[in-house]
Amino acid sequence: MSKAAKVLLISQPSLTRNMQMLEDELGVILFERRKNKLSFTETGHQTVKLAKKFLKQKFLDDVQHFALKESIIFGGVNAPGAIFELESRIKEKGLEQHIQIEQKTNDELEKSLDDENVHFIVTDYPIKKEHILSMGLFMEQLYLSVPLTHPYATRKEIKLAELANLTMLLRSDLGIWQPLVNQLTQTKFIVQKDRAAFVDLVNASALPTFSTNITQQNTEESTVNSQRIQIPISDKEATKTFYISVLKKNKAILQELVKTK
Repeated sequence: MSKAAKVLLISQPSLTRNMQMLEDELGVILFERRKNKLSFTETGHQTVKLAKKFLKQKFLDDVQHFALKESIIFGGVNAPGAIFELESRIKEKGLEQHIQIEQKTNDELEKSLDDENVHFIVTDYPIKKEHILSMGLFMEQLYLSVPLTHPYATRKEIKLAELANLTMLLRSDLGIWQPLVNQLTQTKFIVQKDRAAFVDLVNASALPTFSTNITQQNTEESTVNSQRIQIPISDKEATKTFYISVLKKNKAILQELVKTK
């Protein structure tokens, strides 16, 4: 006890009180006390193991978090909604590092990750490779966005087939959602490439457009959405689950972006 107190730079009575306080707080007996002898109980031994494991993990987490703060993280996604979701998470968690995100096809994303040109990718399927870790990131649901006076405004849900013969506003570069749009051959689309111009166009128009549960939360589009009715599209293909994948050596990035605050 005297030697332990010297190592900790406190008095022996203070160490004794701290040990008793720890037992009281945990509600267990950690030490077996005999005359001139002090030893761990089995619970005490287990507590030491757990404490060492906890301190080691906290040390690793702190080091990895600091390393992330000093780096630029490069990512790739296959849909614009993933950019909105990641930007929201980065802001919510108060992450200080700069993250650059590009939208690519799934094949391009997998190759970029294998070639270590990006730190993470987001796809609509988990990547099952030995050297890669994948985790679910978010779910995106497609909606039909219409003005309050539109004939569909009272609908609780709608099917893709019911969009036939409509004229709709559409953003370009839809990524993984583009094949779904291509199937709507009887729907006429007015396509706008510029994101800000598209928001202004939707705001000034009575034409329907698409939104998702992710884009509806985006600050840039919130004013527009507040003036419109968002009708969920019930077709199975109108809902997608997205996964974030990293090389195993970059699992700290995965943990930082997936874990809750």
